[in-house]
Amino acid sequence: MAGYAVAMADFDPWEPYRDLRFAGTREHPEHGTCFIAEGRILVEDLLAAGRAGRVKVVSVAAMTNAVAGVWGLLPPGAELLEAEPAALQELAGFPFHRGLMACAVVPAPLPLADLLKTRRLLVLPRLYDGENLGLLLRSAAALGMDGVLAGPGPGLWSRRTVRVSMGSVWRIPVWRMEDPWGPLADWKAAVPGSEIAAAALTAAAEDARLWRPPARCALVMGPEDTGLDAAQLARCDRAVAIPMASGMDSLNVAAAGAILMFRMTGND
Repeated sequence: MAGYAVAMADFDPWEPYRDLRFAGTREHPEHGTCFIAEGRILVEDLLAAGRAGRVKVVSVAAMTNAVAGVWGLLPPGAELLEAEPAALQELAGFPFHRGLMACAVVPAPLPLADLLKTRRLLVLPRLYDGENLGLLLRSAAALGMDGVLAGPGPGLWSRRTVRVSMGSVWRIPVWRMEDPWGPLADWKAAVPGSEIAAAALTAAAEDARLWRPPARCALVMGPEDTGLDAAQLARCDRAVAIPMASGMDSLNVAAAGAILMFRMTGND
């Protein structure tokens, strides 16, 4: 959610932290599109990524009692802003008790050539909920996936997605495009024997407990409401399903994704 474009001479360094409850990305007059991370653990991880040169940190906003602990963690060029808790909460627009926030530059898109090198790929043609996106990114990073190919949906760098992903959005390669099916077809064609598996509760779906993913496999997860449609399923080599019990009809997409990604990587 870009909100402001002002001359650098007039720019308030606190501005990116204003009204954060439903914040997406922010436009900075010097650094371009930026995102916000919040909370000590997440900010410290972001600062470590900044010191390693994997992301550009613009500033850190710290409550007064948290300043001493963050001084030595700042990457080169990052500005440290200090405020009393009440002032920081008023600026953010919601009760904020986690001590630290940070503003960093959204990284440049990754080359599509790197996508073709992945072995274990999560594919999300369409999602609607930022929390599900964040959870899937976190599971993908934690379970050793090589990357995520995402279509339209909630912002990768929105405050909520970043927070729920616990920094996975800058830990795992993510390619985002309007139509991911073309790049997915190129990915499959790049190496013979590659498989595209769809998560789908269809009559023909294979029991996930019996599924033996090949060495190079892409898992496609559909949107929360309808799942993958017939045309999308036809683009996949097989469908896999997690059997349900107790009268349940399905799992949340993020929970199902974690189980199926574990099946993909658990034998590596």
